[in-house]
Amino acid sequence: MALLEAEELLDQVARERSTLSDAPTGDALNALNETFDRIETIARRLRDALSDVGGVSVEQAASRLNVTAPTIRKWIREDFLEPIPDRKPVEIDARSVVRVERILDKVRETYPAREWTRALGAFLHDRDLLAQDWAREGIEQAKRGEFVDL
Repeated sequence: MALLEAEELLDQVARERSTLSDAPTGDALNALNETFDRIETIARRLRDALSDVGGVSVEQAASRLNVTAPTIRKWIREDFLEPIPDRKPVEIDARSVVRVERILDKVRETYPAREWTRALGAFLHDRDLLAQDWAREGIEQAKRGEFVDL
């Protein structure tokens, strides 16, 4: 679980730093950037030390994402979560758990209880479609205003 916390900390630092890049420069901004640099360095060392131990178990991911273990296994099969190769029992890359956590947080904020699962299913469906060459080509044709042959 500490590996998840380190990944989340790195993710949060990156998001906060990106908001600073649009802000005017000054002493306070420089001091804040230095603080982010120190936090990021510590989080990277923590993540690197913990990643040698392995990934996150299915049960840990389920607990963190507030879903069931069968849901986690389904998401691994659907490539929504990234398993660490050749690990028995299955271990999940902590970065993918944090990435999914961000998506779930947004979906859960936007949709009422029970509706979020449909929204997540739609997201996965769209993601899978966009992985297909024919779908990407059709979207590009539509953007150019060309006739899309179905």
